[in-house]
Amino acid sequence: MAAITFPKLLDAASSAERLQWKRWIIDSHSDQFLPEMAKKTEELESQDPITSGRPVLNPRAQPDDLIVIASQKGRHCVLVDQPFPCRVVLFDWTGEGFEADSNPHGWQLLSAATECKGHLMEVAYQRLAKPPAGHYVGFIDDDVMLRSSDIITMLAIARIYNLSALQPAVSHTSSLSREYGWLRQRPGHTLHRVPIVEIMAPLIRADLLELAMPFAAGIRSGYGLDRFALPLCAAHIRDWRFAAIDLFALSHVRTFSSLNKRFSNGLLSKEEELLMRLRLVKTMGMPVDEALYTMLEQRTDANT
Repeated sequence: MAAITFPKLLDAASSAERLQWKRWIIDSHSDQFLPEMAKKTEELESQDPITSGRPVLNPRAQPDDLIVIASQKGRHCVLVDQPFPCRVVLFDWTGEGFEADSNPHGWQLLSAATECKGHLMEVAYQRLAKPPAGHYVGFIDDDVMLRSSDIITMLAIARIYNLSALQPAVSHTSSLSREYGWLRQRPGHTLHRVPIVEIMAPLIRADLLELAMPFAAGIRSGYGLDRFALPLCAAHIRDWRFAAIDLFALSHVRTFSSLNKRFSNGLLSKEEELLMRLRLVKTMGMPVDEALYTMLEQRTDANT
C-alpha cells in the first residue's frame, strides 16, 4: 500500500480538548468513552440544538449526492418506492458481477471483491467521482431495509438541519439498540442528536468523509471509522452535528458476522480498530506505542 498522508487533527484545539479526545480514543474502554461522548453531545445540544434548522431552497436529495447500495450480485434490501433524484451506485461486493434483472432502475454498476463494509467504502471512495462540497455520500448495507423515500427524506433533513452526518434511527428490537441506546427511534420526534453514526447506513457530508477516509485505508472491517474517526474529524472542523432520524426505523435483516473474522491482512476487526485509534492519536501529535503501531501498519502494508 502506498504511503498514507494523514491529515493533522485538532492542531488548533486546546490542550484540554486534545487530551479529552485522546482519552476517548485510546485511553479508555467503550464502557467509559461512549457514555462520556454521549454526555458531551448533550452539552453541545444546549449550545447548538440539533433541532434548530433553517428553511432552504427546495429541500431534497440533489443530483450530485451519491448513494452507494451494497449488494450480493445485485441482491439488496432497498425498497424503491420512488425514483432517486441523485446518483446511485449498485455495488456488488462479490466481484463476480450482477445477476440478470438485478438493475431495473438503470443505476451505475460497480463490482469488486471486498471483504467487509470498510473495504467496500474504501474501494467505492477510490473509484467513484467525489461529490462537490455541501453534498452527501451514503453507504447502505445489503441487509439494511429502507425505502428510497426514507433516504431522500434524510438528505432533505440533512440540509434543513445542517447535519454533518446522519443515519436512520434503529428499532427497539435491533441489536444496535442494545449496544447504542441513543440510536433508538424516538416516536413523535423528527431527529435527535447522537455522538456517533453507525456505518451500516450512514449519510456523510463530503468534506467530513474526505477528512476521515485516509484513516480507514487498508482496514477491511471499517471498525473505528464510526466510533472514532468521524467524530474526531467532525470536532476538528467544529461541526460535530450527528443525528439519528426518527421518522422511520432501520431494519437489519441479518445477524452480525464480522466481529471474530480474520481478514486478509491477518488482523481481527478489533485489531483493525486499534490501528485506526493509533493513527488518530498520532495525527493529534500524541505519543503511542510505536512498536505496536508499526507492527499493525506493516500488516496492512503487506497484505493490501
